[in-house]
Amino acid sequence: MSRNADATGLAAPHVRVAAASPAPLVLAAGLISTALALAGVWALSRFAGENVMGWYANYVIPAGAILVGLVASSGFGVGSWTAGAKVTGLLLLGVALILVGGYWAAQYIEFRLLFPDGAVTQDGTAVGFLDFYDAVTRGFAWVEHGEKGSELGAWGYALRVGEIVGFSGGGLAIPFLLRKMPYCQACGVYMRSPVVALLPAGIVPKRVSKKKVEELAAREDQANAVYARAQAGLARILEAGKKGDAATFAAAVAEEGPLARKRATGKLSARIQLKVVHCSRCAAGELRASVMAGQGKQVKVTPLATQPLEKGVAPRLLARG
Repeated sequence: MSRNADATGLAAPHVRVAAASPAPLVLAAGLISTALALAGVWALSRFAGENVMGWYANYVIPAGAILVGLVASSGFGVGSWTAGAKVTGLLLLGVALILVGGYWAAQYIEFRLLFPDGAVTQDGTAVGFLDFYDAVTRGFAWVEHGEKGSELGAWGYALRVGEIVGFSGGGLAIPFLLRKMPYCQACGVYMRSPVVALLPAGIVPKRVSKKKVEELAAREDQANAVYARAQAGLARILEAGKKGDAATFAAAVAEEGPLARKRATGKLSARIQLKVVHCSRCAAGELRASVMAGQGKQVKVTPLATQPLEKGVAPRLLARG
């Protein structure tokens, strides 16, 4: 008799229990961090006289709002990482709604705290929240060297837009970063991506006049030769990883791009970075290589190659390294 049949010979019903979505936990964690961030802004304004949301860099960049937004987004990031919730477009929309809603809720709560019995003008006319918001916005003024300038009037709304955009943009930063991270759909967790090798693929940067044609040509030939050597070294490492040969893989990494020399390699005009992307639960993984060109804030990262690995190989390669 089949294991799925009862005494009557009828097949037993198959019941599938759907896994609960972790998205509500992510949104709840983000809601808490958003509330704490905005509460901190209010406390600094109320007790220290510091308007953090009014911090601007070069009169254009809403640095304070972005900073507060980053603090607010910490809950979304921690919640998504710990709960293993993939950041989808729908989840991003939920994050954006919480951030914008939190901003307006904070403004309204501030109004109610300042005027618990309601605000009125000198002639006794009642002032609502929107009237209060408009008056505060039009009363914005730049402060330089302790001196307050003239009120901005309607231009104050430009600062308000900067507040909302900066706060929301900063709040979406961490979720956007998580959205780009590798994710194991089978296990519902974010995958680890440790760097295991950094191969020299360029030469030491040096300014050379365009008039020195021969020197420029020689440097270009040198850079091309180094890059070709790096590609050959990468192919050797990828082949060892594909075979699951941990000893050969470690030897190739040690010869071609050891992390012990990453400081010197990092100063070159280009280098190839190799990561072992893997799931800590099911041990699925792959090798990902990318070219890093430039220095500092001008670094450009370009995907170069991907080598899938059989399950269980990635942990062996990392253990050997």
